Amino acid sequence: MKVFSNMSMKWITGALIILVVLGWGASTLLMVRIDRLNNQLQVLNMENEQLKKEISFLNKKLMENMTINIGVTAISDDDYYVTEKFFKEVVEKDINEYCNNLGYNVKFNFIVRNNRENISLVLDNLQEFKKMGIDIVIGHPWSSHTYMSMPYVEANGMLLFSPSASSAQLARGGDRLLRLCPDDLSQARVLAEALRDRGIDAIIVIQAEGEFEDDLFNRLEYEFTRRGGMSLERILIPEPLWEANITSYLDGAKVIAQRLIGSFGPKHVAVQIIGADQLCKLLKEIKKYPILYGLPWFGIHYTAKNRFFLDKAGEEAAHLGIFSPLPAPVESYSYTWLNERYHKLFSENLDFKMASRYDIAWIIARSILEARSKDVERLVEVIPMIASTTFGASGWCKLDENGDRETAD
Repeated sequence: MKVFSNMSMKWITGALIILVVLGWGASTLLMVRIDRLNNQLQVLNMENEQLKKEISFLNKKLMENMTINIGVTAISDDDYYVTEKFFKEVVEKDINEYCNNLGYNVKFNFIVRNNRENISLVLDNLQEFKKMGIDIVIGHPWSSHTYMSMPYVEANGMLLFSPSASSAQLARGGDRLLRLCPDDLSQARVLAEALRDRGIDAIIVIQAEGEFEDDLFNRLEYEFTRRGGMSLERILIPEPLWEANITSYLDGAKVIAQRLIGSFGPKHVAVQIIGADQLCKLLKEIKKYPILYGLPWFGIHYTAKNRFFLDKAGEEAAHLGIFSPLPAPVESYSYTWLNERYHKLFSENLDFKMASRYDIAWIIARSILEARSKDVERLVEVIPMIASTTFGASGWCKLDENGDRETAD
């Protein structure tokens, strides 16, 4: 029994020694294998870095000695003069200096064309841009011009980026239109907040007939009542507004005003006009109705800074005030710096539309440099990312799901 035990112990000990030797050998082989893999990994990392450098070099070569033409459209002769001078003396200079400082051998050239308030010229200008190889256009300023352009833009693989075409009908996702302005129905919220901040509980709405005007009234009704507003009473003015009908509309507004003032008090009633030039004739007669003439009046973006009201009913317009919403640049260093230069050129302050044009030019230029491409399909993907990180002269430039400015002052 003891002999068997000794032999067993010797066998077990020998087996353990063999296992240890085998384990040591396996560990050594494993360590060698790990070292080899680490060396291979280091080589691959070096090769990867080298490939990145080569790709970066080739990308830069793709953009070298390149002049990139971008189209711009103006509304009228006056707008064309200001826009062309602004782009040549400020926008191009700033962007090309930026490219030069970063080592990009790229030049941006902005070509301005005049729509002359003429819808037929809009397509002519787009066709001219296309013949010149220009697929990216900063325009159009007007919604009607933009709306009529979209079939051509979509069919020809172009991109419009408008600074001020604010029609809510253009708020559509997935198209080739981007806008650095909020749509015009968003002013309903601004108006509702302004009215309620003034303590207004009831409003007399004098509205011109029209699809947009109806939509704005409905939105205003929703925004006003959800903020505690109690009453909206609407008077519809048909198109065209005949001179003989003015008195009857104002007579009706007077009756409504008397009733609302009796219910809410004179400090809590206001007049809201939804329309523009066609309502100017009402103002010429408003002094005959002291109860209406003594109320606060509010307008919409069409009435803000509208010279027609001042020319045709200046005394009445000045008395009523007609507080109206208008998108404005956000006060910032970017705006102040640009406004100083703009004022030296034109002796007037930089407005929201022109500040937005400046920001659009920058967003497009940065997107092209980021994408290393002028391809519209690629830029449609890149521009929203670049816009979301841009706080320009007009403010934060983030776009919503429709490709329109998400917010503005």
